[in-house]
Amino acid sequence: MSEREKINVEMYGQTYTLRVVPEEKEKVLAIAKYVDMMMHKVGDNQGRLDYRDVAVLAAMNLAEEYFKLQREYEEILTIVNEVR
Repeated sequence: MSEREKINVEMYGQTYTLRVVPEEKEKVLAIAKYVDMMMHKVGDNQGRLDYRDVAVLAAMNLAEEYFKLQREYEEILTIVNEVR
């Protein structure tokens, strides 16, 4: 396994240092960018919310996206299995 390297990511004005394997660096940066975007989507429209509240609401939005994609995936699997 590759040795981990440190990278800094910024999400909603906070800097986090993460240790990642080089092969995963671009993926982790993209994830951090997406989380930051989601936090701004929630926080920038809500007036004065605590950082923790913004993080929880962003997590709820991300979980909603995940569940929707999971449901769509299951529907596609059902269709594929019916065709077989």
